[in-house]
Amino acid sequence: MRHTGIVVRVALLAALIASPAAAHSSKGPHGGRLAEAKPYHAELVTKDDTIEIFISDADEKPMNAAGFKGVAIFQVGGKVERIELRPGESGALAGKAGSPIPETVKGAVQLTGPNGKTTNARFD
Repeated sequence: MRHTGIVVRVALLAALIASPAAAHSSKGPHGGRLAEAKPYHAELVTKDDTIEIFISDADEKPMNAAGFKGVAIFQVGGKVERIELRPGESGALAGKAGSPIPETVKGAVQLTGPNGKTTNARFD
């Protein structure tokens, strides 16, 4: 009996530890990469020289980017590229780079919410 109780507790602990990592999938609803930007989630979608950052709340419910602003700082073609982000027609923050951005680009996005607080999302 005692052995069964330990097994149950170990299984419960393993489930609790694994649940934050499984909180969201590696691909977002728009097919982009996801990163945490507490208290938000950011989904990075790249197409040619355009990027979009779709914002969702802590429960992963989509948010309109109206009132947000941001800047993306990516390593593109061996150079650091700084891209201003503004609310776009799709409801995401959007910006254009000077050259095409690969889907697997590395860098960070700094978001400023409507409340004036700033947060960061890293894409490694």
